[in-house]
Amino acid sequence: MRLSEEQLRAALRAEAEAHTPDREAMLDRISMAAMRESGSTRRHGPAGRRGPRVRMAAVAAAVVAILGGGGVGTWALAGADDRDEAEPAPTVAPATTVPGPPATAPVSAAPPSLATTRPSPARTTASSSRPPTTAPTTTAPSSAPVTERPRNTRESQGPLWSDGSIDPDSGDTQGASVITLKTAEELTALEVVIRVARTDGLVSRGGTKQTPGASVTTSVTEEPGALLYRFTLASADTLAPGTYTFTAKYTHPSGGRDAAGDTYRAVAATGSASLDVYGDFF
Repeated sequence: MRLSEEQLRAALRAEAEAHTPDREAMLDRISMAAMRESGSTRRHGPAGRRGPRVRMAAVAAAVVAILGGGGVGTWALAGADDRDEAEPAPTVAPATTVPGPPATAPVSAAPPSLATTRPSPARTTASSSRPPTTAPTTTAPSSAPVTERPRNTRESQGPLWSDGSIDPDSGDTQGASVITLKTAEELTALEVVIRVARTDGLVSRGGTKQTPGASVTTSVTEEPGALLYRFTLASADTLAPGTYTFTAKYTHPSGGRDAAGDTYRAVAATGSASLDVYGDFF
């Protein structure tokens, strides 16, 4: 049976490891053999001429025999390493990293409704084709300005009409300035202010109103030149179409009082318009 290279190397390696040659002993043997060969040559004469060559051949053979085992052992021991060096593992070139495409933000499955992000073109066109509608004022100013100039009047506007008069039955020392309002539409806001010019001995007795079914507050404010009687419709209330009166009461010295400096103003609102009427008591 023929051994493979691997088996042969293994067998030689085992023999080399088991054999431990005695170098000194072998050199002594070689020297002794050479000496005997030299003596034999001297005894036999001419034949000894070939002695040196024979001796050199013998010495060389011995050296080869001594070193041969070591060489073979070395070859057996180094066989595996030589084979590995003879057959180096294939070198794999490092992979070149190719930059991938830039990351793309995930796209949502369903886009948001256009109705929640921007108005439709039709609505935009409609909005741009007409001016915005302004809701009418439905609340009267908190303080309606009152003119101090008699004869500066606007007694009616739209569905609202007004009149100022002095109650002749008030008495010799008492007076009453009455505002009468008539409205053809429901009023959603109203404020009436009666300005009674200050005269000698003038003292307020409060204000009264006739506004059935509606809540109206009354207040009197004293100013250096006049008494202001204010009547304000509650913000959550309305006045139905009809006639209403508002009266400023006061006392004065006997003999009467001059009302030439008295004025009034009424500011109101309907569901579609703001109204403003004012006048005096002539």
